[in-house]
Amino acid sequence: MSAERYAVYFVPPHDSALAAFGRSWLGCDVETGETVAQNDFDGISPARLTALTAGPRLYGFHGTIKPPFYLAPTVTVDGLLTAARICAASSTPVDIPPLELATIGKFIALSPVKSSLKLEGLATNFVRALEGFRRHQTVKEAARYRQDKLTVHQEQMVDHWGYPFVLEEFRFHMSLTERIDSDQERAEIFAAAYKASGDLLGLSVPVKEVAVCLQANPREMMRVIERIPLGRNPS
Repeated sequence: MSAERYAVYFVPPHDSALAAFGRSWLGCDVETGETVAQNDFDGISPARLTALTAGPRLYGFHGTIKPPFYLAPTVTVDGLLTAARICAASSTPVDIPPLELATIGKFIALSPVKSSLKLEGLATNFVRALEGFRRHQTVKEAARYRQDKLTVHQEQMVDHWGYPFVLEEFRFHMSLTERIDSDQERAEIFAAAYKASGDLLGLSVPVKEVAVCLQANPREMMRVIERIPLGRNPS
C-alpha cells in the first residue's frame, strides 16, 4: 500500500501575518514541506519549543477541513483534485470567527471564540464529497485513535469516516503544540504563545480557498500541492 496521505486544509495565505506566525512558531513551511528557522520566544527555550512542536511540524500550520487519509486503490490523485475543485466551486467563502488562544484537551491551539455553522458546513461538504477517495483504514490504523478516550459517537465517526472529529464532532483549530501533560508547563507555554500571537487574537480570518496537501510518508512534512478557490469564477 502507498505511504502517501492527502488532506484538505485551510492554509493561510503565505504572505499573511497568520502564516508567518505559524512558520516561525512551528519551524516549518507547509507551502513547501520544508523546515525553517523557529523564532526565539520569551518564556520558552528553543530546545523545548522544538520538542513541543514536533508533531504539529509534520502537518504544517493549518486548520483541518478533511483529515489526512490514504488514497483508495481504485482512484487517482488527478481524480481527487478534480473532485476537490468541484466541491470548492459549489462552496462559499466563509469567515473564521475571531481567534483566541485555547487549550484543547492538553494541547494549545488557535481556535475561534465561537463555532460557525458556515465553517462547519464547509468541512462537512469536503468530508462527504471526498469520502469515496479515502482508503478504508486497517484495524491497526483505527486503533491509534482509540488510545484516547472517545465518546460512543466519536467511535462511530472513526468507523464510518476514519477520524473521530468530523461532522458534528468537528472543531476548527490550528495546533501549536503537542500534548502537554504538566499543568504548570502548559500554563507557561500558553503564556509564551499568548504573548507571541497577541496581534492575531480577536481577528476573524477569511477563508477564500482550501489547500489539498500531500504527506509523502510518515516521516516527511505535509506540503501544499494545490490551492483551490471557493466559489465559482465569474464567466
